[in-house]
Amino acid sequence: MEDWLTQLPDDVLGIILSLLDVKEAVRTSTLSRRWEYVWTLFSGCLDFDYSDVACELGFLRPGPGTVDVARQNFLNRVNRVMEWHQGPAIDGLRISFDLDVESSRCDIDRWVKFAMDKRVKKFCLDLTCSHGYIRRKRYTFPKHSLSLSNFNSLTSLSMKNVDVTGEVIESFLCKCPLLEELSVVESTCIGNLQISGPSLKLRHLEIIPRQVSANIEISASKLVSFKYGGAPISMTLKYVPALKVARFGTKYSLFLVRNFEQLSVILLQLDTLALDFWPLTYPMTLPRFPTTTNLKQLELKLNVIDRDTLFSCASLIRSFPLLHRFALQLCWHGKPIERGQRILKANKHPHLCLKVVEFVGFVGYLLDIEFARYLLKNAVTLERLSIDPRLPCRLDFMTTQEKNVVRERARELESELSPGAEFVIL
Repeated sequence: MEDWLTQLPDDVLGIILSLLDVKEAVRTSTLSRRWEYVWTLFSGCLDFDYSDVACELGFLRPGPGTVDVARQNFLNRVNRVMEWHQGPAIDGLRISFDLDVESSRCDIDRWVKFAMDKRVKKFCLDLTCSHGYIRRKRYTFPKHSLSLSNFNSLTSLSMKNVDVTGEVIESFLCKCPLLEELSVVESTCIGNLQISGPSLKLRHLEIIPRQVSANIEISASKLVSFKYGGAPISMTLKYVPALKVARFGTKYSLFLVRNFEQLSVILLQLDTLALDFWPLTYPMTLPRFPTTTNLKQLELKLNVIDRDTLFSCASLIRSFPLLHRFALQLCWHGKPIERGQRILKANKHPHLCLKVVEFVGFVGYLLDIEFARYLLKNAVTLERLSIDPRLPCRLDFMTTQEKNVVRERARELESELSPGAEFVIL
């Protein structure tokens, strides 16, 4: 088998290696002299994701042996692979690491040019800062790059903590006829943005600006999913006949529940709606929307501050009589309701189509147990209840022992499930 492989042409071996990840492909260079340079024809996805390392380093001070050294090692590794690569094209390029933008700007420029020269299909540049603060120096995607470019093979573009103007985004949409996925997160300079065009193939759009955009107007006939996570703005979903999934971040979600008419235009056609209200630090009550019969999936992320916050969910889900799946993520603010205290119970209301309930952030106190019981009593056709004690945030400080206690409390609900319903504790 080894001799047969060795006799194959380099380009065929390059295709075979492209079925591996880039690290495994590079390791084949040690097999023999024949394999030493075959990996340079790799045509799959070059994935340089060191975000976990960056997160760990975020707790350390910059200096020799820590953050600075890790950054330089990362730069050297990426540059070395790109310098040696000989293939005409690659499927994807993903770079995710906390870089010192001021000293790495020229390197990042070269990576962008490399992506264009290799006619990349999927490009992701994530420069998220592991320390959690806003950099004074940020990388701005070069406006001139698109005029040089071979980005016309691009199908997916994701830029996080990269400053991208509305003008550059519109240029991508204009000059990348195959682009189906676009994500711009934590840009400080989007400004006005108009997404439109008769030949636009865009199906998935995510815009989460760090600073307020002036306005966004969208006319995209093939758009299926849209996520917006910034502050309230003038947003016009002018023509989105295929839109089925809408997700909104904290500030805009709060704006929507107070200004329902902004959402009513598209709510009738949505299959899935996700509203994120975390981390609000004051009590709020979710309203009941006008009854909508199209919505099948509702996802809520709440910061539980008082008893009304959680049980107002019951009022909200009554607005969607054909709801099939309800996913609830809870972040607890302050001390939860203790056992033995009287809590506000939701009125009985049958949810005839609700089949799947997912409960993340379940802590086993009287408040969330009673809300789970409300769902069990009213979801008469429930097929699956999933309970996860892990907190829906990046850092989960619950110990294994604490989670086991919560799981034991969750098992109290199993006897109340309808016969045949699946009960899952993660």
